[in-house]
Amino acid sequence: MHARPGPGKYFGDFIPFFWDGEYHIFYLERHGEGVETLSWGHIKSRDLLTWEPLPYVVHPGRQGEPDVEGCWTGSVIEHKGMFYCFYTGYSPRARYPQTICLAVSADLEQWRKVEDNPILVPDERLYEANDWRDPYVFYNPYAGRFWMLIAARDKHAAGPRNGCVALATSDDLYNWEVQPPLWSGGVCHTPECPDMFTLAQRWYLIYSHGVTRYRFSDAPNGPWRAGIPDTLDATEVCAGKSLNDGKRQLLFGWIPTREGDTDNGKRQWGGHMALPRELVPQPDGSLWTRLPTEFHLTARDATLLDVAVAQPVRGHWQVHEQAITGRALDGVALLRLPDMPADYQLSLTMTLQGAAAEAGFLVRMNETGEQGRKIGIEPSRLRLAFYDWLPWGDAEPTITRRLALTPGQPLTVHLVVHGSICEVFVADQASVATRLYAPAEGWLGLYVADGTMRCENLRIKELPKLT
Repeated sequence: MHARPGPGKYFGDFIPFFWDGEYHIFYLERHGEGVETLSWGHIKSRDLLTWEPLPYVVHPGRQGEPDVEGCWTGSVIEHKGMFYCFYTGYSPRARYPQTICLAVSADLEQWRKVEDNPILVPDERLYEANDWRDPYVFYNPYAGRFWMLIAARDKHAAGPRNGCVALATSDDLYNWEVQPPLWSGGVCHTPECPDMFTLAQRWYLIYSHGVTRYRFSDAPNGPWRAGIPDTLDATEVCAGKSLNDGKRQLLFGWIPTREGDTDNGKRQWGGHMALPRELVPQPDGSLWTRLPTEFHLTARDATLLDVAVAQPVRGHWQVHEQAITGRALDGVALLRLPDMPADYQLSLTMTLQGAAAEAGFLVRMNETGEQGRKIGIEPSRLRLAFYDWLPWGDAEPTITRRLALTPGQPLTVHLVVHGSICEVFVADQASVATRLYAPAEGWLGLYVADGTMRCENLRIKELPKLT
């Protein structure tokens, strides 16, 4: 479920591409603890669940070539029966350390670099020389040309936050004309991994700096407005990029490992594949995220949780045949669910009634109930929140995501605890992923504060050990 390329290897930036009924994920590969010279790997799937490794696409070149110290992020496009891989060549001692390079293929498996790489370098009349990377190429039918978006820096913007999305255009994918910035918002140093698509008659521009963000517009050249919120997931789903499979827009990102495999360790570049997020546009232009149907639990691959043996810890609980109701009109009610596997996916329908301030899960709780994590669905605060569970009470949440909930509305919730990874999807609106290194195991509970919660149709599936 949370894949990685192999022992001692981790996914970096994804370059997703859909072709002939198959999901292709091209990716940068991290070896061991540090970022080594990067190559493009390649896997594919027909169901998003099982992935087949394919030959590497491009490796760093020889001395004097523009990609001598790395082949960085880019994009893949098909045109007239050929496939084009646009990538960032890295050569830190060259006149232009980052340039746009090209490889081509007739079958998506055997790739050949073109002889005249790089095909595009920074135009110093418009852009700084040192940041010129992550090319995203697509055909823009409104412009009648191919567009290339590039993570760059606007030479004429004031201040250190002069990152921009540069634009280049082409008629043949080989000859490119550099244009003024598509977007120069003054919000970051460099908007990395740009991506662009249309949904519900709007244009969406995705980029990353610390977290995957987006803006939307009624036209491909802007003006661009920020969504509310303007982020997709939280900081632990990195460098999200998307594909369209003809039915929906899917976002792919990676969950970083942490140095020393500890929760307080420095966040590393690269990690495991996060579960895909389906992007769902709203009338106000914002994007919600939900779990794709391929990952929903059904009677075929999951079992109903035996709630009859759930153990109330405090507060008032009623356990029905397939439902649990908790009530705490002044304070908190806690309930311990029956013994769970170490790695699992849980789905349920939750309804918050009355003036419930919050409800949710206690994850990986130790036997004394003094250590673990709390995942709160908080209608009064309009958010989904992750907390460290502390014996003396709640501190500020470590992660939050915006939620807009209607009182009494049944909410579908998916919770995944897989090795050191925890992901949650709520109400087809919001998703969060994070690392949970400690405790490495523990019981799962439900809680409700200042109101009533009813949980129904609890389904559980054991997951294989995370590698």
